[in-house]
Amino acid sequence: MARTPSTMKFHRQSEKRRLVNRSRKSTIRTFTKKAVAAAESGDHDAAAKFQKVVQGLVDRASKGSTLHKNTAARRKARLAKRLNAAKAGEASA
Repeated sequence: MARTPSTMKFHRQSEKRRLVNRSRKSTIRTFTKKAVAAAESGDHDAAAKFQKVVQGLVDRASKGSTLHKNTAARRKARLAKRLNAAKAGEASA
């Protein structure tokens, strides 16, 4: 465990950052699941709204040190791909 005052402070700061990052990632996962569920149920307006929310959350997370910028881009691209696939699958059926 940290002994010097500076390392104790660094430990406190890193713990706070860990909790904030964890919360942000959890929110991103929650809204991603909501977007996919809405698209699969056929509610494409709600899915588009959730996608917009997810993109904003991901961009904000990548702006700091929560997500790497390439990870953020990959998550947004994969979500768009899943929503488009759900929309196309419904149109062809």
